[in-house]
Amino acid sequence: MTSPLRMRSLRALSLALAAFVSTFGDAASASPDASERDIAALLTHSAYYWNHGNLDAFMLSYENSPETAYVSSKKVIHGYANIRAHYAEHYGRGGMGVLSFSALSVRPLGADYAVVVAHWHLAMKSGAHPTGIFSLVLHRGPGGWHIITDHSP
Repeated sequence: MTSPLRMRSLRALSLALAAFVSTFGDAASASPDASERDIAALLTHSAYYWNHGNLDAFMLSYENSPETAYVSSKKVIHGYANIRAHYAEHYGRGGMGVLSFSALSVRPLGADYAVVVAHWHLAMKSGAHPTGIFSLVLHRGPGGWHIITDHSP
């Protein structure tokens, strides 16, 4: 016969194991799809704010950190404030145009990091239509997903 102490220990272990499997089993099966949806929503919102000329709201997709990086074909810009200043200098004067994305591919790198590769398209008031390919590294923190590295040559 099993002692009452051993029964309580087995019950506690069973409950702990059930909680672990429930928590991590659900997270592992739901996380990639939920993360991809959340990241796609983040980019959709950033394009919306860009298209409405709201640079401050557009910048909310970036992690507000001095370590956040923007890599262009000519230079690397470090820091949220410096990235914002770059966008303001290059796009703030004559209108930001209409931004859209296509061929979005999200690759999770564990639970809290992901890489995004996609095409960007910009329709400017001048009639110019620059386009290119970008890659992003995103981190999920307490405030959700944010870009920590933007490579947009």
